[in-house]
Amino acid sequence: MRLRYASLFVVLTACTTAVSQPENVTQAPVPPAVSSAASSASEAVIPASPAAAPLPANATFDDWKQSFIAKATAKGFDPLFVAQVLSNVTPQASVTSSDSQQPEFSKPASSYMRASVSASRAQAARARLDANANVGEIVSAYGVPSELIGGIWTMESDLGRVQGNIDVVSALATLAYNGRRRDWAESELIACLTILRDSGISRDTLKGSWAGAMGQTQFLPDNYLRLGVDGDHDGKVDIWNSDSDALASSANLLAKAGWKPGQEWAVEIMLPVGFDYYLAETASKTPLEWAALGVKRADGGYWKPAETGEQAKILLPSGAKGPAFLALPNHYVIRKYNNSTSYALAVGLIADSIAGRPPLVTPWPVEPPLSLDQRLKTQAALKAAGFDPGTIDGVIGVGTRQAIRDWQRANQLTADGYLSFDLANQFVVSQGGTPALRSAT
Repeated sequence: MRLRYASLFVVLTACTTAVSQPENVTQAPVPPAVSSAASSASEAVIPASPAAAPLPANATFDDWKQSFIAKATAKGFDPLFVAQVLSNVTPQASVTSSDSQQPEFSKPASSYMRASVSASRAQAARARLDANANVGEIVSAYGVPSELIGGIWTMESDLGRVQGNIDVVSALATLAYNGRRRDWAESELIACLTILRDSGISRDTLKGSWAGAMGQTQFLPDNYLRLGVDGDHDGKVDIWNSDSDALASSANLLAKAGWKPGQEWAVEIMLPVGFDYYLAETASKTPLEWAALGVKRADGGYWKPAETGEQAKILLPSGAKGPAFLALPNHYVIRKYNNSTSYALAVGLIADSIAGRPPLVTPWPVEPPLSLDQRLKTQAALKAAGFDPGTIDGVIGVGTRQAIRDWQRANQLTADGYLSFDLANQFVVSQGGTPALRSAT
């Protein structure tokens, strides 16, 4: 029997524009979260209706409700139905706080990995996968290995145990009213209305994270509509209670994102003495081209023929002192789920452990977390020195790492782009601040 997709595809009215997520090491998706792997579905043809007037800056929550009801009505929804869905919805202070706060402390990749990747988590995932009668069919249908789906499942909801208990409609309504991402949040609310109207899923079921991510897969409503799969063939797509539906839906997302069957996601590598660390994260070469520069697989193995012509980048999540990886195309497919290097590495390493592959050769170093003050002053110092990190927001993403790499090279240091605790303190002092005290991770 073929896996059946959600029948809701033909009635989609949600905005399907893919929006990328900033680099971070948070486990749960942050809006705009999962970047759609599928092509945008066509919106149903709806008779033209007057557009809702823009909200004034001093609009109340009730003003926003009326505006949204008008927009939903213009997309073909019964205004009484929309009003009923929103009837008991009020702004959620916890959602506003989560959306606006930059974390005071940011875990280094090494701490994130130690917290996320363990033999016990892999063993639990292996047991759940082995107990599921539909896994073989899912793997055959989508070409995504079971261990990789298990890694996603583990990271997204701890095998379904941590799905979030926030009313998704209230969370998205709060985000829409706050206005910072109104268009995105309202498009996800339209998707919620479609789910409630057409799928048989109850309002009480629509629980998830403050960002609106739902179920064992932590799908946003629009992703549920476009990518949800009935993996257990019971006639509905239930990513909250059905392991098979959750696993099939995740596999569908990854397959549509371009997963390459038979290829690895990344490989731990050993770098030669004198390697130019500036090439990490910036240069893209085939595994054979990297090998010509002295780069070797840490396991001593050989590259698969299908991988030898692929473009790959070197990743140094903990700098020159930590493990190094050669990221193949499937690494970037994992990042369609959550656009974070650390997240994708954790998923892949859990998957490797589920499959019984050996652990890393190079251990993760121990580094204290970086405070928000350290991160902000680092960015300010880099900008003042002529190395533009982009927006000074405390997020150590691609732009900031490149600025660090350029600064390191200009100062004849190892240009690995890694912001260590000591380097961050050096930047803090250059900005007239007081260096942070080293504490345990």
